[in-house]
Amino acid sequence: MRQAKLLAKNIAATVNGKQPKEYKHKYVGSVASLGLYRGVAHVYGIKVKGFPAWFMHRTYHMSKMPTFNRKARVLVDWTMALLFRREVVTLGRMRMPREEFRRAAAPKD
Repeated sequence: MRQAKLLAKNIAATVNGKQPKEYKHKYVGSVASLGLYRGVAHVYGIKVKGFPAWFMHRTYHMSKMPTFNRKARVLVDWTMALLFRREVVTLGRMRMPREEFRRAAAPKD
C-alpha cells in the first residue's frame, strides 16, 4: 500500500514535469495471529505475545481496510465473535461447501 501510494504520486509528478521521490521503507515490526486469541508481535523492538499480540494483529489489519463502512462491518463482526460462540449450524456444510451453489444454479422445473 505504501509503495502504491508513492508510485501514484510519482507518476503524477513525472507527468507534471516534477522529480519523483525515492521510496524508503520504515520497518516498524511484525504481528501474527496464532489462532483464537493468541498471537505474537515484535513492534518497535518490543516483544508481545498472547491476547495483546492477537489484538494488535487484528487492529493492524482493520486499520488497513479501505473505507469506514468496511472497517465498521469488520469491527462489528469481530466484536460479535468475541461475545458469542461460533455458529455450529454453518459448520455442517463444510463437508460439501459448494452444494448450496449447485442447488441455486440448477435449472428450475
